[in-house]
Amino acid sequence: MSLSWLDRLTLFIHPQQLVLERQPWRGAASRQVAEVASPAAGEADWQPVLAAAETLLRASGRGGALRIIVADHFVRYALLPWSEMLTGKQARLDMARALLRNALGDKADALDIALDRTAFGKNGIAAGIDRQLLGGLRALAKTRRLRLGSLQPRLMAELAATGAPLNDGWFACLDNGWLSLAGVRDGAIASLRNHRASTADPALLAGELAGLLAAESSTVNGKKVLISTFSVTPPALPGGWETSQVATVCGASHA
Repeated sequence: MSLSWLDRLTLFIHPQQLVLERQPWRGAASRQVAEVASPAAGEADWQPVLAAAETLLRASGRGGALRIIVADHFVRYALLPWSEMLTGKQARLDMARALLRNALGDKADALDIALDRTAFGKNGIAAGIDRQLLGGLRALAKTRRLRLGSLQPRLMAELAATGAPLNDGWFACLDNGWLSLAGVRDGAIASLRNHRASTADPALLAGELAGLLAAESSTVNGKKVLISTFSVTPPALPGGWETSQVATVCGASHA
């Protein structure tokens, strides 16, 4: 009898490359990588990703528990300000939809929105991902008889994996041509950025990060910056910032 249902799989979804890691119930872990084609004319950016994921999961066999991490390229975030009038799930969801619609217009209607857990007196985070991409990923997991345990945006997964809480400082995810930045004050999210960077060059990307930190330094009482990057070492930042690198939750190699 096969015990593949005990295996644990992690799939990292990225617009350029997919990574699937399998940790079997016994034996060494394995890793598969699949390149993603550029979208054809008229295609959404997630469609080639979904096609590559189908091929990758088909080659990996059946069974196991699956965790999916989605690159921030496919995520739209909203910072939910704390309010005693917005503690219920539906009220927070309505606020998140309004914020995303204000930022994205009609494009926000295509998003499936997830909320973090409510914490009294603290801001929250809403994350929206295209519902067709999510529906496709869930259908793939079902077809391959995989138990989908979690499906998280990269920034949220990275923040959760840091271990010790970041009380006052910054958390940055640097990717190939993409930058996500969360500011934390007194243990709560105070600032949130997620956008296409002006450059894919690691050195220039570090300069862009330094500029953002300088512009928003008043929102956080700290100079500590935790950086998740696929580069060998975290970039040095001018301006007296104390940087340290944290391990990524998705061993990709495209940055």
